[in-house]
Parts: sequence; C-alpha cells; structure tokens
Amino acid sequence: MRPHGGLAAGRASRVSWYERDMAARAVTEEKLGAWLIKCDPRADPELLETLVVCSARITSRCVVRGYRASMMKKGDRVLLWVSGIGRATRGIRGLGHVTGAVDETAGGLCVPVDIPVFASALTDADLRAAGVDDLEVQRMPAGSNPSWVSRQQWERIEPLIGECTG
Repeated sequence: MRPHGGLAAGRASRVSWYERDMAARAVTEEKLGAWLIKCDPRADPELLETLVVCSARITSRCVVRGYRASMMKKGDRVLLWVSGIGRATRGIRGLGHVTGAVDETAGGLCVPVDIPVFASALTDADLRAAGVDDLEVQRMPAGSNPSWVSRQQWERIEPLIGECTG
C-alpha cells in the first residue's frame, strides 16, 4: 500500500517536459522579434517569378487562424522564408512589415505585408554557419504560418541581413 501523496499524486502535480517546452516557446509581445512567413515556390509559381525580380515586393500572405494570427498588427517586423528547395538555398528572402490587420478572404486568412525581396538569400546554411540554428522554421520546416523569431534570435539575424539587401 502506498502512503498518501505517493508517486501517483506526485505525477498529477508535475508539469510535463512538453508543457514546459510549449510554455517557453509561446509567442508573447515581450518575446517577439519578428514574424516569419513561410512559402514554398514549388506550390506557388508566381512567387518563384517574384523572387527572380529583386525589386519585387510581397504584399500579402496567407496565415493559419489562431492566437499568432490574432497577434499580428500593423508595423510588426516580418521575414519572408522560402522553403522547399533544399537546405542550401532555403532561407530568408525578404524583410518588411505588416501593413494592416489580418483579414478573412475567400481562401482563409491573409495578412497584408510589405516585404521587399532581397537580391540574394540569407540561406539556412548561412544562418547555421553564423550560429543561428534554433529558429522554429529550422526545427519544424512543415509548421504553419505564421512562424516567429524571438528577440534574441532577431539580434543574431539582423547583422546578417545587410549582406542580402544589396
């Protein structure tokens, strides 16, 4: 017979590693450095054409309904991540900002953005070489939009951005 407060009672009061991990990763205003909008040029041929023209701008992207989409607001920093074309070439292809409220369209939710496309990518390989290997999009490439970058991650990414805007 177990004494009162034994193992079963201890389990009920413990927080699982998953719950701790999820709480630590939850996006808050204080933690947010930038939103990260992912897109796959294989699934969006128009995007591929846009990426070829370095003076192009992304003006809208779809996002998934949820607390993250509801947090997005005008003026928030947003990065464009292009995926699906291999580790060597996937990466950040633009930096801009949210220009308005997330809006319901026939196809779902869209966020208006102004993201100038970089002349060259800040690739996943470039990021990893600079010690940036902990982005949500690097850990879970198939995650939904929007993803996010913490303030600490942004501080490591920001100095690398200048090399891509020329």
